[in-house]
Amino acid sequence: MVGKLVQMKSTERLPIIAVAAFLLLGALLAYSVFIEPRSYSITRLSVDGAPARVVFIADLHVRGANYDYIKYVVSEVNKLNPDMVLVSGDFILENETDAQYLDALSGLKGRKYAVLGNHDYLASIDFAGSQMKVKEKAQANFSVGGYDVSSLDDGLYSQAAAGTVTRKLQALGFHVLKNDYELADAGGKRVLVVGLDDCWAGKTKPPITLPAADYGIYLLHEPECIADWDYDLLLAGHTHGGQIVFPIVGAPQSWTGMDAFSGMLVDEPGKKAYVTRGVGSYPMFLGIAEMRFNCAPEIVLIN
Repeated sequence: MVGKLVQMKSTERLPIIAVAAFLLLGALLAYSVFIEPRSYSITRLSVDGAPARVVFIADLHVRGANYDYIKYVVSEVNKLNPDMVLVSGDFILENETDAQYLDALSGLKGRKYAVLGNHDYLASIDFAGSQMKVKEKAQANFSVGGYDVSSLDDGLYSQAAAGTVTRKLQALGFHVLKNDYELADAGGKRVLVVGLDDCWAGKTKPPITLPAADYGIYLLHEPECIADWDYDLLLAGHTHGGQIVFPIVGAPQSWTGMDAFSGMLVDEPGKKAYVTRGVGSYPMFLGIAEMRFNCAPEIVLIN
């Protein structure tokens, strides 16, 4: 009789456990859809020799749905009082008309430099396209002397969209660098900013000769296209850090062989590279919802 009573009590607990688990999953889902994608963290990088008050962001994916959020990000960046703001691509999401919302960046303080990303060319912006790029880049040459990513130029991109984004950014005061460079004064240093055009569109062609400077920063959208160039600091985006990062097992992208890393890629004397989680998010699960979990949007403040 005692055994039966214990068994009954154990059975009664099962629905309670199931309901608790359902509520917990629901809360985590709500958090990952409604809260974390509209939050941000500030990553403070201490980089020897780099100029101070430089802010780095990427992957804004501006559109009507996140217009107010991007305006909020701009206000938070301005609170950091940057001398220089660097943006490594993916200003829009999936349509040339998204460029109309780029005026969310108006009022952004500091001298502004940008490169374009694959979404700005509408190049391989879905899962199938990204898998295709994994195959195409196997034919690319990422050596410094023979750098050649023309194998990724499959013609499946929009030069018109890239042109619209470029003109809009220039009207907002951005220096849009396409395999070009500029010298700028920042933090009392003469800084060389090298901006490389998008790799997934097959457009990356590093400048052959560069002027001397106190410090050299490279901007490139896709981190898998980095070569051993002579930079002091290289900044990239593209991966969003995976957006969803499970404890222990990591991001789902890494399970399929796609890059989902973020953080320091190279950390050796005289050379560092950083991949940001980005400030925007890609709508996941058939484009239904933006989701981030354990991978908050990121504003990077250097020194």
